[in-house]
Amino acid sequence: SVTNNNLLCNFSFQIRSKREVSGMRPDQDRLIEQLYQKYFGMLTLYATASLKNQSCVQDVVQDTFHEAINHADVLMQHPNPAGWLKLTLKNKVKEEQRRMHKYALYFLSLEHDLFTEPGRDDPNLEQPFHSEPSLASVIERIKNVLTEEEFTLLKRLAIDQASHVEVAEEFGISVYASQKRLERIRKKLKKALSDQKN
Repeated sequence: SVTNNNLLCNFSFQIRSKREVSGMRPDQDRLIEQLYQKYFGMLTLYATASLKNQSCVQDVVQDTFHEAINHADVLMQHPNPAGWLKLTLKNKVKEEQRRMHKYALYFLSLEHDLFTEPGRDDPNLEQPFHSEPSLASVIERIKNVLTEEEFTLLKRLAIDQASHVEVAEEFGISVYASQKRLERIRKKLKKALSDQKN
């Protein structure tokens, strides 16, 4: 596809830049490019099945090949480079799932800034939870409070980590309306969950 071709061109440029910095040999360069062209699609499908969010999928696939660049000498001698890539991707996917789980719990904790877009570099994500509930239990409590449409919007933003722009397009509303709906949903949740504690 056009998207994959653009990613391949971008990645080829990264390989050349990496080679200049780390001293990658031309044969290592060729191997990494061959692996990328042959397995990019398969790894993307696997990551998509596990993560859904396309931005996260692209990140973990690219991270996997960045690891391949960093370990080009190992891959040159490895009996199964494709297996090495698959295992590396699985580990990257697990790391991303843990990060997404932590983000969702943080977002749903009602301490998160209402208008902050989901981001990988939010410093608050590194703060440990003192008593971290399971995401499933949090979602179940929320489902009992919200309407189906409200839950869908919240899920897209908090769990799927879609942007307000994406949600606005999906719901046929403005970005501002998406932000305001999220604000109302979180106020509704805060009141309902506070009432449950009393």
